[in-house]
Amino acid sequence: MADNTNTNPFDCDVDPDIVIEEQFGDTENDTVPTDHSESSWDSIAHKLLRENFMLTALEFHTELIESGRELPRLRDYFSNPGNFERTRDDLASPGLPRTSSIQTFDSLDFARYSDDGAGQVDERVAVLEFELRKAQETIKSLRASLTKEAENECTENVTEGFTQVGKDDPIRPLDKRALNYLVNEYLLMNNYKLTSVTFSEENEDQDFEDWDDVGLNIPKPPDLLHLYKDYGSHGTQEVETSNAECWVNMEEDRIGELEQEWVTMKEQLDSQIKQLEDQIVLIQTEKVDLENQLSEMSRLKTELQDTLDTKKSITQQNGDISDVSPSKSVNTADVKAHTPMDSNHGDDDIDSIQNNMGSDPNDSKHSVDQDRNSDFFVIDTPNRKKEEDMEEKDNPNKRHLPPTFKKALLDVCFHVSKDNRIVSEMSQIASFNKDSVVLMLGRCLPHIVPNVLLAKREELIPLILCTAMLHPDSKERDKLLNILFNLIKKPDDEQRQMILTGCVAFAQHVGQARLLEELLPQCWEQISHKYAERRILVAEACGALASYLPNEILSSLVLSMLQQMLSDDKDEEVREAVVRSLGLLFGFICDTDKFTQGFELLQTALKDNSERVITAAQQVFLPAFAVWAQELDKLEHNLINTILKDLEELLASRQCALAAQKASNSVTIPLNEGRFLLLMMALQELVPFLFISMIKSAPFVSKLSEVLGSSEPVDASRFPKPSSALSDLKTVVGGGQELSALMHLYEDHITQEWFEPWDNFNWVVNNLIPRLIEISMGAGLSSPRITTCQCKCFFKICRTFGKTFTEKKIRPKFIELMMLTDEHVEYQAYANAKQTSVTTCIVPVYAGGVLSAFNGEEDRQQLTQFLQEMLTMVSVYQAPLDSLKAAFIEISANPSNHELLLTVLWEGVVHTSAQVRSTAARLFELLVKGVGENLVSTRVFPALVTLGNDPEISVRTSTIPALGAIIENINLREMLDRVYMQFLTFMDDPAYKDEHNIQTELIRTLARVGPNAEPRFRDEFILPRLAAMASANNNLTTEGRKRDIALLLFEAYSAMSCCFINDQLVQEAMVPGLRCLKQDVAQIAPEHEEVVASMIKDYESKMESGRPADRSFTPSSAYSVAGGTPMSSEDMKTRMMSRLKDTTSKANLSTIFNRKK
Repeated sequence: MADNTNTNPFDCDVDPDIVIEEQFGDTENDTVPTDHSESSWDSIAHKLLRENFMLTALEFHTELIESGRELPRLRDYFSNPGNFERTRDDLASPGLPRTSSIQTFDSLDFARYSDDGAGQVDERVAVLEFELRKAQETIKSLRASLTKEAENECTENVTEGFTQVGKDDPIRPLDKRALNYLVNEYLLMNNYKLTSVTFSEENEDQDFEDWDDVGLNIPKPPDLLHLYKDYGSHGTQEVETSNAECWVNMEEDRIGELEQEWVTMKEQLDSQIKQLEDQIVLIQTEKVDLENQLSEMSRLKTELQDTLDTKKSITQQNGDISDVSPSKSVNTADVKAHTPMDSNHGDDDIDSIQNNMGSDPNDSKHSVDQDRNSDFFVIDTPNRKKEEDMEEKDNPNKRHLPPTFKKALLDVCFHVSKDNRIVSEMSQIASFNKDSVVLMLGRCLPHIVPNVLLAKREELIPLILCTAMLHPDSKERDKLLNILFNLIKKPDDEQRQMILTGCVAFAQHVGQARLLEELLPQCWEQISHKYAERRILVAEACGALASYLPNEILSSLVLSMLQQMLSDDKDEEVREAVVRSLGLLFGFICDTDKFTQGFELLQTALKDNSERVITAAQQVFLPAFAVWAQELDKLEHNLINTILKDLEELLASRQCALAAQKASNSVTIPLNEGRFLLLMMALQELVPFLFISMIKSAPFVSKLSEVLGSSEPVDASRFPKPSSALSDLKTVVGGGQELSALMHLYEDHITQEWFEPWDNFNWVVNNLIPRLIEISMGAGLSSPRITTCQCKCFFKICRTFGKTFTEKKIRPKFIELMMLTDEHVEYQAYANAKQTSVTTCIVPVYAGGVLSAFNGEEDRQQLTQFLQEMLTMVSVYQAPLDSLKAAFIEISANPSNHELLLTVLWEGVVHTSAQVRSTAARLFELLVKGVGENLVSTRVFPALVTLGNDPEISVRTSTIPALGAIIENINLREMLDRVYMQFLTFMDDPAYKDEHNIQTELIRTLARVGPNAEPRFRDEFILPRLAAMASANNNLTTEGRKRDIALLLFEAYSAMSCCFINDQLVQEAMVPGLRCLKQDVAQIAPEHEEVVASMIKDYESKMESGRPADRSFTPSSAYSVAGGTPMSSEDMKTRMMSRLKDTTSKANLSTIFNRKK
C-alpha cells in the first residue's frame, strides 16, 4: 500500500495500513493469524452497520477496497438497494446529524448541511454519490484500456522513431475525435465563432468542451499552432519524387526572381549588421564605464575596510560600543557620497559592507536609513509609535529620548502654521487605508477644481466620479456631483461625452436608488441654465440614463423635463438634444398610456422650424417610437394611418379645384409644400418598420427556427440605403441571420402562384398603396420637390418589399389606373376617359419610383416601353407635357438611365407622326442640362440637327429651346458655332418672317439664354436682332400677335439690362429697341410703360456720363455691384458720402489715413 497513491480524502497524509497497525498493533509481530484480523474487521463492520453508522461503514468499506481487502458483509450490504429504502416513519425518527466535512468522498459538496443537526440526513444520497464515483472510476479504467489499445495499434506503424502514415490510411474514430477537438479549439481561439458553431452542429455526437469526451486517457495535446510549429523539428520520411519537364522554359524568370530576393535579403542583412555593430560599440563603451566603476568601488572598499579595522581597534580599547555608532553613520554617508548613484553594484557593495560593520546589524541599518532620509521629516503616527516601541525592544542600544523632547525636536522641521489644511492632510497619510483615500479626495477636490485651468478640467472627471461613487457621506457626494456638472463653464461635445460616460458608470455602480436621489436632482437644477451647453448636457444625460432609471420615473419626471425643454427652449441645439433623448426615452418606457403623449411630442418635433431638430426627429425619435408602436400593434392603424390622414387633409382642396383641373388639363392645387414634404419623409422612415411588422406577423414565421442559420445572407444592395443606423433592417429585425431567414421564407411564400394573405399584408395592399396613389394624383406637378419626394417613397417601398411584391401588387394598381395596354386602338376614347391620370404626378411616380426601382434587363425594357407609350399618347392628343417632363427629370437624375432616355427620344425623332417628333424635340432640352458634353455632341445635337431639317415647321420650331439650352450649358466651340448658324437661319430666313410661333419661341429663348451666353454672341446677334424685331413689331397690325411679341420683348430687355453692355451697343441697339418697345407698350400694356421709360433714361444717362469721363472711368464703373444698372454722378456722390460717414462713425478721422507701420 505504501507504493500506491493514497486516494482516501479523509487521510491524505497517512497510509491506511499504518492506521490499522496503530489500532490493532504491529501486524508483523502479532501472533493472531490473518483470518483473525479479517474477522476483527468483519466484527467492526458488523458493529458499524448494527449501530447505524452508515457513512463510517461506507468510508471503511471504501478504504478496504482500495487496500485490496474487501469484506463480503459490507459489499453485500451496500450493493443491496433495499437496505436504503426508508419509510415515512423511519424518516421521522431522529437520525445521525451530518458532519460538515468537505474532505470526504472526493470533496463532494456536503458543506451545505449544518453541524448543529437541524437537518436530517438522507443516506441514500451518500450511496448514490458512492455509486457515481464507482461509475466514474469504471469510465476512467475503460478509457485507460482504450488508450492502451490505441497505443498498441500506433506502435505497429512505428519504425525507427517515425510513424508510417500512408495517404490512403483510414482515420480511426479516436484520431478523428481528437482532431475535431483541436480544430474546434483553433477556430474558437482565432475568433471563427460562426464556423465553430457550424462545426459543432455537424459533430453533434461529441462534446467539444471536455477533452475526456474524446475517449483517450492521455493529457490534452498542444493546440494546432504548436503542433504545426513543432512539425519541422522532427524527421520526415523521404518521398519518392520524379522530375518532369515541359516545353516552356521559365528558368530565366526564376533566376531573375531569385536574384531580386537575394538583393532584398542582402539589404536586410546589411541593415541588421549595421545595427548590431552599433550595439557592440555601445556595449563596449558601457563595459569600460562599468570596469572603471568597479575599480573605484574596489579602492573605496579597501579604504573603508582599513577605516573599520582602525575603529574596531579603538572600540576594543575603550570598551564603549555606543561611541562607534555615530562614526559608522558618518563613514557610511561618506561612502554614499563617493559612490555613483546609478550603479547597482555599488549599492550591493555598500550593503555588504554595512552588514559587516560592528556586531549589531540593526544598528548599521538604522544609521543608513537615517542618512538616506536626512532631507525629510518624520511624521509621528500611532503606527510609527508601535514600530518604535518594537525597535526599542529589539534594539537595546538605541538612544532613549523623552517623548516630549523628541516631538519638539521633530517639530523644528515645520516652518508653516499647523492650521494649514494641506499640512493637516499630509500628516494623516501614513495611517491611510482605502476608505481614508476616498475621504481625503472628498475634502481636497473642492479646493483643487477652482485652481485647475478650464482647458484641462476634464482630466478631473474620473477622479470626481470615483470619489462620488465611493464616498460614504451623502452630503459630500451631492457636493461632488454638483462640482461635476459645474466643472466646465461651456462643455463642448467631447467634454459632454466624457461627463455622460461618467454618469453612466455612476449609474451602473450605485443602482437606481442613489441615481434618483443624487444624480437626477443635479440635472433638474441645470434645466434652465443660462448657457445652452449646460442645457444640452442635461438633455443628453436624460437620454443616457434612461436605461438605468425605473419606468415610473421615466414616464413622469424625466418625460416632463424633456417636454418642458422641447416647448420652452429657444436654442435649436438644445431642442435637437432633447429630441434625441426622447428617442432614447421611448425606447425604454413601458407605460402604454404615454403612447398618445409621445406621438404628440413626435409631431411637435417634426413641425419644428429647425432643420437639425427635424433631422433628429426623423432619424432617432421616429424609429424608436415606431418600434414601440410595433410592439403595441399600433404601427399600421395608428401611427402610419395618422400620417396618411394628414396628407389627405392637405389635398382636400383638390375637390374644390376639380373643375379648373378639367378645364386646363393640369393640376395646380395649392399645397403647403413644407408640411407635405415633412409627412412624406416621415412615411419613408417608417417603411422598414412596416415591412418587418408585416413579415413577422406572417404565417410562415412558425418555420423560422428550421431555416435560421442555414439560409444565405441577404445581399447588401437588396434594400435601399437606410437614412440612419436605427432604420437599418438588420438592426430592426434583430440581426443578419434572422433577416436572411425571414426574407427566405417571405420570398418563397409570395412567389407561389396562390398564397394565403394575412391581415398586415392586406392592409399594405388594399389600404396603404391605394391611398398613396390617390395622394400622388392630387399632389399635382407644380412643385418638383413634391414629385421627387413621392418618387423616393414608392422607390423605397418597392425596393424594401421586393420585386415579386412590386410586380404582383403595386404595378397592377398603376396599370389599372392608367389603363396601359400594349395596343391602343381607340385613342380618343382613352384620352377622354383617362387623360386626367396621365397628366398628373402618377406618370413620374410610376416611372421614377416603381419601374426604376430595379435595374434588370426586363425592368429597363418595361421602363422604355412605358416612356415610349406616354410620349406617343401625350403627343397625339396634345396633352400637357408636364407629367412627361417630370418623369424625364426624375429618371435622368440617375446617370445610368441617360442612354435609355436618349433611346426613347430617338424613337420619337424617327416617328412617323410630326406631333411625336415635336414632343421629342422639346424633351431634348431636359437632357441637355442633365447629360455630359460627350452625349450631347454624339447623341443630342445630331438628333436636333435632324429635327431642324424636318419638313414640318412645328418640329423645327420645337428645337429652338433645346438649341438655347446648348448655348447655356455647353462650351464646345464647334457645336456652338453650328447652333449660332441655326439661330441665324431662323432669324434671317424669309420663310420664317411670318411664322408667329417661331418669332415668339425665338424671343423667349433669347431672353432666357442672353445673360448666360457668350458676350460676342449676345452683342453681335441677340441685341441687334431684338432691336430689329422691336422695330418690326411697331408695324404689325394684328393686335394679338403684336401684344404677344411686345410682352416677350419686355421680358427679354429686362433680362438684358442685368448684363454689361458697352456704350456703342447701348446707343446702337438697346436704346432704339427700347424706344420702339415703349411705343407698343403704351398701346397694349400701359402698366409696363413706366419701367421701359426708366430703362431708357438710365441708358441715356450712362451715355452722357461716359463721354467726358473716358480717361478716368471704365465702363463698368457706372454700374452698381448688385444689379449692373447705370449710376449717375449724383448717385455716385451720395454713395461715396455714405461710405465716408460709415467710416467716420467707426474710427477717428485723424488716424484713417495714417501710414501703416
